[in-house]
Amino acid sequence: MGTTISRRAVIGVSRALLAGVALGVLPRSGAAQYPPSRAAASGAIRLAGNENPYGPGPAARAAIEAAIPDSWKYPILEEMAFKAVIAEREGLTPQHVLIGDGSSEILHIAALIAGSGGGELITATPTFSFVAEHVRAIGGSVREIPLDSGMRHDLKAMRAAVSPATKLVYVCNPNNPTGTLVPGAELREFIATLPREITVLVDEAYLELASDMSEASVVDRVRAGDNVIVARTFSKLHGLAGLRIGYALARPDLIKRMAALKLVAVSSLGLAAASASYGDLPFQALSRKNLAAGVTITTAALDELKLPYAPTRANFVFFDTGQPAAGFLAAMRERSFSLGRPFPQYPSWCRVSMGTFPQMQLFANALRAHYAG
Repeated sequence: MGTTISRRAVIGVSRALLAGVALGVLPRSGAAQYPPSRAAASGAIRLAGNENPYGPGPAARAAIEAAIPDSWKYPILEEMAFKAVIAEREGLTPQHVLIGDGSSEILHIAALIAGSGGGELITATPTFSFVAEHVRAIGGSVREIPLDSGMRHDLKAMRAAVSPATKLVYVCNPNNPTGTLVPGAELREFIATLPREITVLVDEAYLELASDMSEASVVDRVRAGDNVIVARTFSKLHGLAGLRIGYALARPDLIKRMAALKLVAVSSLGLAAASASYGDLPFQALSRKNLAAGVTITTAALDELKLPYAPTRANFVFFDTGQPAAGFLAAMRERSFSLGRPFPQYPSWCRVSMGTFPQMQLFANALRAHYAG
């Protein structure tokens, strides 16, 4: 029998802890400072979507409010201006940039290009499945290559799988759901070995969360004119998942081809928020710090419980529950935590997304209680 703690008490503790995180101050010690996870409010704590629970930064919030009066119009000029800003930072031209309705639209367009005429996609498994699902849906074929022993993309096996039908190779880096990162040098070498007619789609959705983004990113291959599409999003680091803004970096001829397949204009409020957040470097630094604090709490609990986990470079942790994942997920739901879905390739493993600092303390306590029996 666990101790009963009121919802009001949980909220009070959470607010105090969250205030500390927002100031960059973390409690020094002691899981006993936090109430048991059963106290987690009337609904489940969402640790499933790989979002940034701290939300948009102050510049983005102010930009949203300022943009409301003009939200009756399509943000054509604003989009052009934002492309120029991105291009300048990346050492490209605006013709190298495509703004999308989240990076999901970028991935969808790449899937359309790859799957048309029965083209073939090569992808890892498990990874973000969106591209493979869309290629199959339009009649293309998919070759799924298992991750290597370190739960990273097996680039050697992916290269060996290339066939005359291959149109697209998809690399999610860091990978979802494992959080593992392929070093930039290895990925660049892999790209160089591929036939030039094959497009490489590198999904860098989580790369901004890494401190060494410039080393791991392959945007330099875009500058060099390689057949590479880099996809990025404002849904993770920037806390704008609900406002759906992402972008692609690629050769102008590729961008032109992709732009012809766009169906919708982006959200004017989302674009305003993304533009402001893109320049808000202090917020980005704090966002990385807060999410990393959640990872530290989680991995410390896993170490304590001797549960293996993949070395994450993202805002989630993939770990071995030591039991069928479906049962573990059900047990966590009983403790008011929503953790997503199982991955068939790793039947005992589970991915937990980072919540706020107090939420991750509650989750760590839930883990301890679960394994205490």
